[in-house]
Amino acid sequence: MTPTRSALIFRGLCKVVAIVFVTNQVLTTLFTYAAQQLDSALPPEAIWIFSCLTCGLITLWLQSDARRAFGFAREKGFVTTGGEGKQDLQIAGDCPRRWLVILHIELNPAAIGA
Repeated sequence: MTPTRSALIFRGLCKVVAIVFVTNQVLTTLFTYAAQQLDSALPPEAIWIFSCLTCGLITLWLQSDARRAFGFAREKGFVTTGGEGKQDLQIAGDCPRRWLVILHIELNPAAIGA
């Protein structure tokens, strides 16, 4: 059974949200600790702004890295289609950064037919 386009996008977005959430929590905790060592009267807004910017930047970085990994994999032949008119996509097991290639496909199902 092939997942629908909406299911693929949802699965990809869930992965991005999970990665961004965990990474943001770690970075914000480290930032808070370091900033409070320098200034104990650190306003909460500074932490909130850092957290929001971190979420946005990590999201952009992850999507662009997935796009680059997919382009590299197609260029080097790690990603192939099933043949004429078929939408089957094969990703080689030895594909470098395979999980990013899969993430790009989940976020952009149209990449299968490209």
